[in-house]
Amino acid sequence: RQREAFTLRVLQDLDGATTAKAMGCSEGAVKTHLSRARQALQQSLEIAL
Repeated sequence: RQREAFTLRVLQDLDGATTAKAMGCSEGAVKTHLSRARQALQQSLEIAL
């Protein structure tokens, strides 16, 4: 779900409401998934460097 939220919201540049509708969840859930995806990405990048 985190990857899906990140892809829709960031890479495809959809707004929060459209992302939520596409995922079948609330905007709050999208924000949570997106936040967790960003944290995971940041940790992965820190490990790689």
